[in-house]
Amino acid sequence: MRTIALITDFGERDYYVGALKGVILSINPEARIVDITHEVMPFHPISAAYILMGVMNYFPRETIFLTVVDPRVGTERKIILISADGKYYIGPDNGVFAPVYQFSEMYTVYDITSDHLFLPNPSRTFEARDKMAPIAAWLSRGIPIERIGEPTEDYRRFRLPQPKLQGNILNGIVIHIDRFGNLALNIRPEDLGGRNISFAIIKDLRVSKKVNTFDELAKDELGILINSMGFFEIGAKMRSAKDILKVGIGDPVQLVLV
Repeated sequence: MRTIALITDFGERDYYVGALKGVILSINPEARIVDITHEVMPFHPISAAYILMGVMNYFPRETIFLTVVDPRVGTERKIILISADGKYYIGPDNGVFAPVYQFSEMYTVYDITSDHLFLPNPSRTFEARDKMAPIAAWLSRGIPIERIGEPTEDYRRFRLPQPKLQGNILNGIVIHIDRFGNLALNIRPEDLGGRNISFAIIKDLRVSKKVNTFDELAKDELGILINSMGFFEIGAKMRSAKDILKVGIGDPVQLVLV
């Protein structure tokens, strides 16, 4: 039985997640559903992409990742199904699957054409429930992918935002903020080109301390470290770097290299 793994920005206070699961279980009562998170920063597909990148390689083959952060729900943007490296991805064509395109060895994108598999009279504002969840459920039952859609080249080939080097300045952004307020950057050690970080500049503040663990920082001190996904991160010891710096996803950061 294929696992359905859920990533959304729906939160826990409304009926949205429950409705998704209800649809899936109505079609496949034996479905195995895993909640990765429903606390993605609302309206930020790139944050969902970062979270997907953090889990996609740790799930077994045949897993179905239903990933929904969809600020343009109900518009002409596509809903797509991807088969990649033995796993499946269902969601809007808006950047949530950037790591699949960037890091998968082989993938095929399908245009979902079998709209008879959707719920009747689908809502324009809740396509995750009425269109995406049924497709995930039918796929989990083993329906052949060819009965769901047709291969297409008409999709948006997103990549994760890439840092840009200008002289000795590596320009990046905050790509994700976790629940502790740590700021993940879209910069990895290999982006430094063999050079070292002198300091970071974010919100006109210089961050110079480079550490391996948060515990090496003093109270209220900000530092730079490499997180568990291999990206540079700005954090604080038992405090929220987000609150200290008043930053959000997409805000710029500069690494000064030596």
